[in-house]
Amino acid sequence: MARPRVVAVVQARVGSTRLPGKVLERIEGRSLIELTVSRARAAAGVDDVWIATTERPEDDALVAEAERLGVGCVRGSEDDVLDRFVHALRAAKADVVVRLTADCPLLPPAEIERVLRAFLEAEPPLDYAANMAAGARRVPLGTSVEVASRGALERAHREATAPYQREHVMPYLYEEPGRFHVLVTHPDGPDRSALRVTVDTPEDLFVVREVARRLAGQTPTLAAIGAVFDAGPELAAHNAAVRQKTFREAATPRRTLLLRADASTTIGTGHVMRCLAIAEAFRERGGRVVLLSAELAPSLVTRARDGGVELVALADGVVPASPEDSEQTAQLARALAPATVLVDGYTFGRAYLSALRGGGVGVAHVDDHGLAELPVDLVLNPNAGASSATYPEPRPRCVLAGAAFAPLRAEYRHAKVRERGFAPPHHLLISYGGSDPLALTLPTLRAALAVAAEHEGSLRTVTVLAGPLAPDIEALRSAVSEAPPGRVTLLLGTSDMAALLDAVDLAVGAAGSTSWELAFMGVSMLVGAVAENQRAVVAPLVRAGAAWDLGEGPELTRSRIEERLRAFVLAAPELHRAQSDCGRALIDGRGAERVAQALETLEVP
Repeated sequence: MARPRVVAVVQARVGSTRLPGKVLERIEGRSLIELTVSRARAAAGVDDVWIATTERPEDDALVAEAERLGVGCVRGSEDDVLDRFVHALRAAKADVVVRLTADCPLLPPAEIERVLRAFLEAEPPLDYAANMAAGARRVPLGTSVEVASRGALERAHREATAPYQREHVMPYLYEEPGRFHVLVTHPDGPDRSALRVTVDTPEDLFVVREVARRLAGQTPTLAAIGAVFDAGPELAAHNAAVRQKTFREAATPRRTLLLRADASTTIGTGHVMRCLAIAEAFRERGGRVVLLSAELAPSLVTRARDGGVELVALADGVVPASPEDSEQTAQLARALAPATVLVDGYTFGRAYLSALRGGGVGVAHVDDHGLAELPVDLVLNPNAGASSATYPEPRPRCVLAGAAFAPLRAEYRHAKVRERGFAPPHHLLISYGGSDPLALTLPTLRAALAVAAEHEGSLRTVTVLAGPLAPDIEALRSAVSEAPPGRVTLLLGTSDMAALLDAVDLAVGAAGSTSWELAFMGVSMLVGAVAENQRAVVAPLVRAGAAWDLGEGPELTRSRIEERLRAFVLAAPELHRAQSDCGRALIDGRGAERVAQALETLEVP
């Protein structure tokens, strides 16, 4: 009898709910999916490896990765993963399929070999074999192996109807005793079922990276992984609280968050950016997020899609915040129900918000001004000093007010904040947000260079961060080229804002979402209100001792900026340190999580 053709099929998608883009995260210079493919290739008895991904545009990146790795790839439904597997086994001409997931980069090849051997050598022949079962697992999460025959998967494809059976591929094969011939084979050695080396969350990614580092490049085995945790028991605590979703739980309908926010040169990018921070936390909880917008810069489109956010454009000719806008938003929200609409923007008034309510839709509003009698179910005011008392009766049913609800992205929550001495020379950051509507970046750079020239040793480096809609880019480039060599760095956006803020000592620019990030990272800051709505951010930060006041709109002349910047840069180290401590005490980085939880559990009228 001819030896059956064995194909490992790796299921993967970029749009993970709890850690978007995780399969392309890198460990020791290689992506998670590349590592998973390499483990399958290293297993004796595996003849070929294929990737099964979705038809969603963001998963084009996985098709490119498959091509780079030299493996086959099929695409199909996001939710019907069983259908994807059957397409893969047909394309690969497989007799036997080894099911792997791309979020398990430490899967030992020897464990694949052990389970595959048990499957192939069994008499009578098996339909399915695995090294774990519901309520009976001894291996760490992230080292599971499932093997099935082509005939069993084809039958499951014809007969399985429950959503969780389609999403998780194999349940139909083992749920009902006697339906198929199955085997659960456990490895020798201690029970390691309490350990997690799968990557579902940022905490998991930290643990897996650390295990890989401690393995020092060696091919993982169950014994080696266990030895790493035995030698450093504290490592398991980092992701011990992460709860693995059950099959049925993962397949239940997801609550949807519909975001309504715009970004433009006039209004900046802050509304969309804080919505995306909330979206990230909402998706970590398993929810779906849709962003309805009239205008987005290409960089924001990329950021949203990379975070698994679905984008919908406001209809052509519809004026933002108009009755037609509220009608389109309401119709979309009701089509997505159960859903909550989160509206962020100063032009969306009470009439607009009232029009959204009803039909199984909850309405939430980001309000920086403490407006009374808002017709919403939830109001979010993340500014320092805000409280429920800001909203007199009759107030919304849920009020999230104060710096505890300042929404920061997960990169900050997991960032390591260094202790700064604040002794000169300083590394200064200049940032006026995504659009810099008053074109203050250039005069601030010139002011900083003047201070550095007058007071030698005051500034070591100046980093200018210009947003996607910033003006005067060519003039900025010219000013940078004329500065002393190595003094100024110009960044047109950054993919790692937390790392940038960790590198700087001082910052100057516009108040807004970046102010919360600076406070959390312990950066001493000089901030101004470049728009009237930013006063609500500046004043509480200054009162809390977490910021120095640069000034407001019309008074922010070159001479005013230089005067304030000089005093700021030359201030005593203990003053900067005190401000840093106040900022750290004010913002704990968990605001987006708190907001996401409230939105997910909001009672829909």
